[in-house]
Amino acid sequence: MTATTDKIAGFKLQGNVPVHIRSETEMESIDKEAADGYFKDQKKKLDLFLKQKGFEKYKTNAYARRNEIDVLEYINLQKEQYGSKTFTVNYALIPLYVPHSFLSYDLGGRLGELISDRDIWWDYSDEQIAEASFINIMDAIEAFLLPWFKERENNETLKKELLKEEQKRKSYGGRLSDIQSAWLNVIDSKEDHFEIISSNTAVFRLPKKLH
Repeated sequence: MTATTDKIAGFKLQGNVPVHIRSETEMESIDKEAADGYFKDQKKKLDLFLKQKGFEKYKTNAYARRNEIDVLEYINLQKEQYGSKTFTVNYALIPLYVPHSFLSYDLGGRLGELISDRDIWWDYSDEQIAEASFINIMDAIEAFLLPWFKERENNETLKKELLKEEQKRKSYGGRLSDIQSAWLNVIDSKEDHFEIISSNTAVFRLPKKLH
């Protein structure tokens, strides 16, 4: 399997793969230890890039930033679990002022969906591909994800987003999650949520800079 290059809405995809799960034969041809090393080396560049954007490293492959309305902006690199040496990028908004018992992705999706309305997985099976993948992801975060976060730094837009999600789920017989419903109910509240925010920062084990 080789990486493919595509151009969607003016954005050029690089390092991505057409199928994120490789065959057993293809997996056997990959030096897995070396691939993991390429991933770690390139992730250091992503660490620096996101730090410059105000994100803190969070757990092994995640990053978080607290915005001015006490919503956590979250980015996570998810490796394909069976050893294909591919990965995707998840993103989410998580209200710190709504009680959580665990970190849940309350609004969000995958980076590929912002680019092209489809899931995209990037390759790190060799050094050159890993470098291309991470450069492509940083470009995509700059072009698509950071503006998406910026547009939702106000309660009015978040409320519209939640109502839109509610209608979407109702169309197939579903409903908002309990946390999403609670978020919608308190989004216009002027109450002091200090205790809830403190509880969530402990539950999520957030870096001190995000407290």
